[in-house]
Amino acid sequence: MRMDEAGDFFSEAVKAAQGVLSDVVLRGGLHLRPGYLSRGVARQCRVRLAFLMRYIRQLIFLLAAGMMQDLPPVKSRAGQPRRKPAEGVEDVTANFGPRPWRFALVPAPYAPLPAMMQIKGKPQAEEVPASGFLEKVVALSEILVDPQTHARQMARTLLRWKAAGDMTPVSVEAVPGFRADRLTECLSQALSARLNSALAVAWNGSG
Repeated sequence: MRMDEAGDFFSEAVKAAQGVLSDVVLRGGLHLRPGYLSRGVARQCRVRLAFLMRYIRQLIFLLAAGMMQDLPPVKSRAGQPRRKPAEGVEDVTANFGPRPWRFALVPAPYAPLPAMMQIKGKPQAEEVPASGFLEKVVALSEILVDPQTHARQMARTLLRWKAAGDMTPVSVEAVPGFRADRLTECLSQALSARLNSALAVAWNGSG
């Protein structure tokens, strides 16, 4: 695939993500900084953001896979335990309160949930705080403005995985759980296929 073709595809994929993000903002009226959203509107925003997070991760992975060959190889390293404060020094980080939401480039490992009995819980509130949606929109917007920086970080992570002998990562298509436009659906399908091909080349040297 030629570089200009890859650049055009990525540009269109980013535009599609920005379009879905704009839809979330307008649908929830988030540009007006509301305090709460109705439960129905919150559900519509939530399903779009869930799709966007999977989609944007794949965009970053695709960029990162193409950068791996341009970065120096890395050595596998074990995670270092968190340093304990010196004797007599109090660890006050627990008092900082809740921290702003951050987008994890690497999704949590999949683990099937054990079968559980249905427990009748409290009725859901009619309104949902908008703050969590606002934080996600801001974080995802910043990534789409500068995806290259995040891709370089992800490329180093991919190199560490490869150096550690991990298997080639496999991408599963991000399927919209809402009625997305046809272009977004097509780009989502193509993105997953291109990402799997790029990862196979980065790991094994062949598509």
